[in-house]
Amino acid sequence: MTELNKQKNIIFYLILSIFFALTVQQFPFFKGNSLHLLHAIKNFDFNKLQNDWVANQTNHLPLFTYFNHILLKFLPINILHIVHFFLLLSCPFFLFLICKIEFSNLNRRYLSLIWFSVFVLVYHEHSFFGGVAGQDIINEGYQPASFGVLFYIGIYLFLIKKNLYAVIFICLAASFHPTYILHSGFLMLGISTYFFLKKEFKELFRVLALYSFLILPITIYIINNFLLIDKQLLIQGQNILLNRIPHHALIENWFSYKDIFSLIIYFISLFLIFNNKRIFIPFSIFGLISIFVSLVQFLTENQSLAVAFPWRASVFLMPISSMIILSFFIQKFFEKRLNPKIFGITLFIFLFSFYFTKNHFIDDKNKNFYKKIELTKKINKNYSSIDRLLVPVNLTYIRMNTGLPIFVDWKHFAFKYNEIIFWKQRMNLTENFFESTSHEDQIKNLNYISKIEKVSHVLINKKKVFNDCKDLINDEIYSLINVQECFAQY
Repeated sequence: MTELNKQKNIIFYLILSIFFALTVQQFPFFKGNSLHLLHAIKNFDFNKLQNDWVANQTNHLPLFTYFNHILLKFLPINILHIVHFFLLLSCPFFLFLICKIEFSNLNRRYLSLIWFSVFVLVYHEHSFFGGVAGQDIINEGYQPASFGVLFYIGIYLFLIKKNLYAVIFICLAASFHPTYILHSGFLMLGISTYFFLKKEFKELFRVLALYSFLILPITIYIINNFLLIDKQLLIQGQNILLNRIPHHALIENWFSYKDIFSLIIYFISLFLIFNNKRIFIPFSIFGLISIFVSLVQFLTENQSLAVAFPWRASVFLMPISSMIILSFFIQKFFEKRLNPKIFGITLFIFLFSFYFTKNHFIDDKNKNFYKKIELTKKINKNYSSIDRLLVPVNLTYIRMNTGLPIFVDWKHFAFKYNEIIFWKQRMNLTENFFESTSHEDQIKNLNYISKIEKVSHVLINKKKVFNDCKDLINDEIYSLINVQECFAQY
């Protein structure tokens, strides 16, 4: 293939990747896991979050925070949608480049058209794409996990023998989202094994030296800030965290027949790439080590392993495995048995149109969230007088969308174990307040809360507001009340 044709193909793949990114309806800010942006925005003038207790706890995402802070310092927040868009399109683009190394016929444009068309379907259906335990790399929300796409770039660079660049991108992914540190180690073990078996000891030394140098800062940061802690506090904090996210952290909570199916897909893909040792050795070790450590965690019930999420390697393994199998079938069957151009074009148009009509460009997913934002607009009319809000713990969108300090909510929690214990204490006090059945009980619980932090206003269900409390907003469900005016004995 000539250099010109290669460039044309790259442009073609890029266009198809853009089409995919357009089928993903991004969540608005601030919804879902955009809570991770709290540290990045807390010091801007348009909010009071510098006084929020969560915003002042230990930052578990230093690089992600710094990256977004720099962007938002000079550009409007919509720039993050653009960053997210590039992460979205990078996912199929580099997955395809990985697959076509093994299945060279994918270079033919009608076959790549089929590949990208099916990719759209596979992604949106999720059964063959997402990892286990409800985890994935890319979805509708902009979050640190999305930078896992850098892993795919690293894997591709390794496959084309750009080894040092590969290490850089692998380390970048782990630095943006430190829960990937463990998995970067799994992958580097696979890469190192390949060089060792090939007796390329010089290259082995180079990649390990660079990896150690780049991964060391974020590793030291995490150890110093989150792991060097009293053993009793460590155990107590881990218990709280595991109960906070059991769907991610406890195998017995998330394991199902779907995950067995995921394992089968992974082993089928290993069989298909067995002859290409540069792919097979790292990919097999990456997956098998993850499976082994996950099994150890399950058998020993080790909490430290549970919060390290060794099974999170599946967010990389499942998409690659699924796309390898897809590539095999496209190359083996489609090219010879159908009119390829007509079939490819038809399939692409059908799938793209199908997801268009399924409202991937329409606000159906987000319309309920926009309704919730109406409440935050009403709260913001009292912005200047509010120092700290006490809200029901399930109203997780209030903090970020008002820019006001919140005593506590369910979504925004600390990650350092002594700090998550403090979060749990706040949660208990808040739940006790909102479960209070009398004005006297409310006052008593507020006094308990005030020992930690004074709150100026309470957002409470109208049914639980007493007659002597003045409502500061016009809302069907909630009342905003001034604590000093409503609770004179507080």
